[in-house]
Amino acid sequence: MERRGPEKPRVHQMIHIFIGTKAQFIKMAPVMMELTRRGMPYHLIETGQHAALTRDLIEEFGLRGADTHLRSEATNIATLSQAALWTSETLLRLLSSRETLAGKIFRGENKGVCLIHGDTLTTLFSLLYAKRCGIPVAHVEAGLRSYHLFDPFPEELIRLAAMRYSDILFAPSNWAMDNLRSMGFRAKSIHTGGNTVIDTVRYARSRQSGASRPGEPYIVVTIHRLETLYSSTRMHTMITIVEQIARQRRVLFVLHEPTRKQLERLNLLDRLQRCSEIDMMPLQPYLKFLDLLAGADFVVTDGGSIQEECYSLDIPCLIMRAKTERMEGLGENAILAGFSKERFEEFLKALPGLKRRGADHDEGSPSSLIVDHLQRYLERHG
Repeated sequence: MERRGPEKPRVHQMIHIFIGTKAQFIKMAPVMMELTRRGMPYHLIETGQHAALTRDLIEEFGLRGADTHLRSEATNIATLSQAALWTSETLLRLLSSRETLAGKIFRGENKGVCLIHGDTLTTLFSLLYAKRCGIPVAHVEAGLRSYHLFDPFPEELIRLAAMRYSDILFAPSNWAMDNLRSMGFRAKSIHTGGNTVIDTVRYARSRQSGASRPGEPYIVVTIHRLETLYSSTRMHTMITIVEQIARQRRVLFVLHEPTRKQLERLNLLDRLQRCSEIDMMPLQPYLKFLDLLAGADFVVTDGGSIQEECYSLDIPCLIMRAKTERMEGLGENAILAGFSKERFEEFLKALPGLKRRGADHDEGSPSSLIVDHLQRYLERHG
């Protein structure tokens, strides 16, 4: 009789995944899709930070809804007062006993591993929940740094806490991996070969037709960060730049609701609406939005995730931020402009040559590598 080696142990422990923001859902969706493909169970916990947005994404990615909701309202936390209230509620919940917290949030399953992502308030809260319940934590998109504690705030501080107290760190780039090594975290760090947004963009591109794009050259603008919205100087600079672009190309200005409110407060919304070449658009379904990005001449944004998407799509990107913790595209398809009109002029002059080097295809799947490692980790600790 043929002798067989010992069977590979089956994974019985649960993978808990925290999602709070739209960007987190978009970047963790391919990980969840890979878990589903392999038949590995996971428990999705929705913190409710961007509840209205994340729930709209479920159907687009063919995923099931969250298993546990920590907020009953299907609304986004869009103001500082809402964020303060949510933080207070979270801190009160954390005062519960470990058994109560594990039952309410982790369904009593305090074995396995908890996946957290990025640098948002959801990242911090999910780290605290898991540590309070004694569940090992794996941080996706670890190693990003601005090296300025309060810029951006509180993201840099959250990143430092997540990297220090997580048990596994998934680094999306050589630069992120080098940062983790220099911080003394080499032993718990894994290089994923890229950001999971590569898998997301690959999925989206397979479903794009280009039918929703304008029939003329256009650019896409979207801004939403607090340090932009709550600075009158920066907002006026942004609008001046958008108006200058509109003299040469159609502008699709995709508005987050907080952005719309700030434009109204600063009396800038009417000014934009008077320009016939500027189309003010509400937030678009993600796959449609990515299709618009893919067809744009260039993109103007203050969003880190959009910077990464433009890098994968090889679309020129003007980053309206003073600092960025993401290296994707800088010096290739992207320019960090701060809020300088001079840097914008430099961007326009450099536009024909803003292309990624060797950007034909992003090979490999960061999401698959993450799931590979999680599978081995759970088997070792089962």
